[in-house]
Amino acid sequence: VILPIGAMVPCVFGVLLGSPTLKLRGDYLAIVTLGFGEIVRIFLNNLSEPFNLTNGPKGIATIDSIKVMGLDFANTTKLGDLAISGTIKYYYFLLAVLVVVIVVNLRLQDSRIGRAWEAIREDEIAARAMGINTRNMKLLAFAMGASFGGIAGGMFSAMQGFISPESFILLESIMVLSMVVLGGMGNIWGVIVGALLLSF
Repeated sequence: VILPIGAMVPCVFGVLLGSPTLKLRGDYLAIVTLGFGEIVRIFLNNLSEPFNLTNGPKGIATIDSIKVMGLDFANTTKLGDLAISGTIKYYYFLLAVLVVVIVVNLRLQDSRIGRAWEAIREDEIAARAMGINTRNMKLLAFAMGASFGGIAGGMFSAMQGFISPESFILLESIMVLSMVVLGGMGNIWGVIVGALLLSF
């Protein structure tokens, strides 16, 4: 129930962030998004006063673990003599989610939307001249990226059982950007390799 909400809320904020930054390109866009992420982190970190919404740097504790059809991913499951720990279940669950995200992105890449994004990346003026609504396509890219991040954040909080603004420092954002740059923008498999290299 929570994961779709965790996708929709960041989707709205992705559009809100994307609207004033439509004219920016390349490094300037990256700087603005990193700066916005840091502003949001500091804002949420101080949102324990005057009314307590995020509990400030103490964060939100006792978050429920992921449950799918009665299977609790936090507890150890017994299958005869075999005991499967919560960590192993989470590992395979995250691998399954990763495969779904990769398939969705590959399908998007080969769709009309993906080709429009590629045209905008290569030459925005030419894309506009060919009839692509660059404003809507850019906002859709912001919304999609934010929704994937929201799903990841929801799973992260469920795995930890705790979440705080201090979990998302500037270094984390720089690391994600570095994975994309290392793998090559517009190259899904390259970004996966970049993520593996920088993670290990």
